[in-house]
Amino acid sequence: METRDEILLAISPLFLRYGIKSITMDDIAKHLSISKKTIYLHFKDKDELVEEFVKVVDNDHEHDMLKIKKEAVDVMDELTKISEFMRNKVCNINQSVLFDLKKYHPKAYMIFHHHKKNFMINFVLDTIKKGINEGYFRKNVNPEIFAILRLEQVEMSFNPDIFPPDKYNVNELHIQLFEHFIYGICTTEGFEKFMELRNSSAWK
Repeated sequence: METRDEILLAISPLFLRYGIKSITMDDIAKHLSISKKTIYLHFKDKDELVEEFVKVVDNDHEHDMLKIKKEAVDVMDELTKISEFMRNKVCNINQSVLFDLKKYHPKAYMIFHHHKKNFMINFVLDTIKKGINEGYFRKNVNPEIFAILRLEQVEMSFNPDIFPPDKYNVNELHIQLFEHFIYGICTTEGFEKFMELRNSSAWK
């Protein structure tokens, strides 16, 4: 019998690829080749399943981002690798996921929002302060404002009313938004370092 963790592991790619609303409990049972009754032994309803799914995604992203931060040579190396990591993740995520969370699973959306407000903002805030100390970011920027700006840029990219998926390439969109952030915060030294990393890696 599938365990709770095994069910979550199996359904996460479905939600990320097709969106949350479009995947029913019947779809999940069929995908796992089990009965819905088995799923309900572990989750009382779809709401609970989605809430646990969000926690799994948040924890995975947190683990990967902290690993990148720990192994980065400096803040520019960290930012470049974080951006590449986010693009690789985001390009495989259905643009409707956040909309589905917010509209149909508000408790799950609040879990996402809490993670964003606590871990994500503090993560970016720490990175910006580190960049200022290393001389790569301008000393006159407000770290908190730029941390919020960066996260809102990422979330905005999931809004199909702003960036319709049939009009904008997801990979290019995230590169453009990230470069906008970098150009606004870097010193001359930081910009030169970024261009060096950009040109020496598989950036595009």
